[in-house]
Amino acid sequence: MPEVPISLSTLCKGDLEQRFQQLIPEIISRLGKDQKASISIGVEFKRVPDTATMVSASFTITPKYPATKKASICQITDGYGLKTDAPVEKPRVIPMFSEGANQ
Repeated sequence: MPEVPISLSTLCKGDLEQRFQQLIPEIISRLGKDQKASISIGVEFKRVPDTATMVSASFTITPKYPATKKASICQITDGYGLKTDAPVEKPRVIPMFSEGANQ
């Protein structure tokens, strides 16, 4: 296998670049108005024991997706538990036509 100088696009056989490119659309698709997201990349080098010319290189890549924020009001019960309003039941979708009915 040919050797090339190390760069962010060649590190770990190109896996860092590939993962970075995969994360971009995932993060952007979840990004709402006035929200932020990020990708943190760490590269670590460690000398291989008992060698003078070898170094191990590894990376970590961590996406931080936009946070989802919601709030509700809760009431404290006698036993210091909490109660809140029951979730709103979503209407059930009933299909008007089934596939293959007219065949």
